[in-house]
Amino acid sequence: MEGIIFNIQKFSIHDGPGIRTTVFFKGCPLRCEWCANPESQAVNPQVLYNNEKCLHCETCVHTCPKGAIKMEDGLIRIDHKTCDHCMECVKACPGKALTQEGEIKTVEEVVDICMQDIDFYEESNGGVTLSGGEAMVQYDFMMALVHALKEKGLHLAIETTGIVDHEKFKKAAPLFDLLLFDVKQADPIKHKKGTHVTNEVIQKNFKW
Repeated sequence: MEGIIFNIQKFSIHDGPGIRTTVFFKGCPLRCEWCANPESQAVNPQVLYNNEKCLHCETCVHTCPKGAIKMEDGLIRIDHKTCDHCMECVKACPGKALTQEGEIKTVEEVVDICMQDIDFYEESNGGVTLSGGEAMVQYDFMMALVHALKEKGLHLAIETTGIVDHEKFKKAAPLFDLLLFDVKQADPIKHKKGTHVTNEVIQKNFKW
């Protein structure tokens, strides 16, 4: 089982009790205007561009096998619809102006990283927190990871917006020791304006 993770943050102390490892999933159905991690919204791995580091050498333009990168008005432009996430441009960029956001990992790989800090969890009553993005977007991978982490006896938390099919939510929620439910806005109209999606299923899951 594989999923797409954009960060695994060790020694996290703000995402639940004790010292924790926070696993950030890629992908979120919400498009919050105040989003702190906009790079987490798309599910697929992405190539991000930092103009301040760019040498304007056009190595990436010539490297991309799909022709998805162009230089326009002194800036690199990436056609994300054409890009197939091969990351050849990231490897070739001499100025490190291109970076990969999101990496495919197996359940076993994530568990191994989390277990590296087992001593800290035990001493501080900490554990592992799933975050994002929205972890429930990658539902099957999330569930496989949850079961694997629970087998290790770890305290498990999730930071969720609750935007997932109701039956799936009812199956997943009881598996966590702590549910950090982030309701963006109770009013349906204001929620749609701020996040560009309705909150019907979110409210249903929250009430449940």
